Amino acid sequence: MLRKLGLLERILIGFVLGIVAGAVFGEAIGGIKFLGDILLRLLQMLVIPLVFTTLSVGVAKIGGMKMGRIFGKTLFFYYITGIFALTIGLILANIFGVGIGMELGELGQVEVVTPPPFTETVLNIIPTNIVNAMANATMLQVVFFAIVFGISMGWAAEASAAVKATLESAAEVMFKMVYMVLAYAPIGVFALMAWTVGNFGLGVLAPFASLILVVYLGCIIHVFVVHTIFLWLFCKINPLRFIGKIKEAILFAFTTTSSAGTLPVSFKVANEVGISKSVSGFVLPIGATINMDGTALYQTAAAIFIANAFGIELTIGQMILIAVTAVLASIGTAGVPGAGLIMLMTVLGSVGLPVEGIALIAGIDRILDMARTAVNVIDDLTATAMVACTEGERLSPDLYSVKAMAE
Repeated sequence: MLRKLGLLERILIGFVLGIVAGAVFGEAIGGIKFLGDILLRLLQMLVIPLVFTTLSVGVAKIGGMKMGRIFGKTLFFYYITGIFALTIGLILANIFGVGIGMELGELGQVEVVTPPPFTETVLNIIPTNIVNAMANATMLQVVFFAIVFGISMGWAAEASAAVKATLESAAEVMFKMVYMVLAYAPIGVFALMAWTVGNFGLGVLAPFASLILVVYLGCIIHVFVVHTIFLWLFCKINPLRFIGKIKEAILFAFTTTSSAGTLPVSFKVANEVGISKSVSGFVLPIGATINMDGTALYQTAAAIFIANAFGIELTIGQMILIAVTAVLASIGTAGVPGAGLIMLMTVLGSVGLPVEGIALIAGIDRILDMARTAVNVIDDLTATAMVACTEGERLSPDLYSVKAMAE
């Protein structure tokens, strides 16, 4: 009996068939572009409610926790490694010049918004009218309000229980809508790729290779340099042996592209490496909510790819703003397949990059999603191990074996 094709396979099929159709029919296939535009509109439709519900609820849950010392360590480890991820993404994307040389034709003839001065940008993060900010999809203002709203819900404790429950329910509804939109994604991706190749030829695909290379190379460097150094410094364990012991969770995350769906496996491997259930039960769920390394690295590289593709030269200040926004956006990125693509719109909006650029990477997003989700889960487990070690726990004896380094 044939296995039912998963979303990844269907999107990849749509991606490949779109390339073939575009190459065969050329410009004559341009009439189906509206099917791709439907996908873009569906994604834009989800952005505001998904950002607000997931981010505010996530912050409220974090704020309600009383384990101050462990919580502080958890945030420290997540965010300090996240800074390294952002840096790696920025450096590699600029070294490889991702997106440079793409021929976009009409797609490239969008109105590029000139960003305001940095100080004005910071001031504009604070909304004067949140309803207006949501109506106009002013993403940084929505993100700011969602964080403040979430903190306030946590501060209000039981008094906010009804509001929190309502938003949690709304978030679940939004997740279902994400799945509905992703069910249509193969058709939209097919149309976008067919139109792109039909109008500009197969040569337009070459820059995608550089983006895939940058994201995967960045993820590999982050895991085998940053994470291994942190594991050695804080736990004094063999990093390679640790990664080997958690490979079940890594493979599960890579194939499902869902960090939330990988949580049960993460709990299992955390227990197997000797982390107490009290620590793993606290740190891992937070990681599924706010973990950002793989996602932030991807969003940073993708934003630079889109800027280069549209011929937009970014300043150092804008790159920093992209990095900061990637941090905020990844906090609200739901642990479900495809959510990172939606949150990328937040990053693009922070420096006025055209959201039409989403069409450029929609077809390969799931390929990139596999790498970034695997890194997110590795980061969850690495941070959990580091918190456990700094709390005086001793992990599995074989992790401390010097001989394991040579294996």
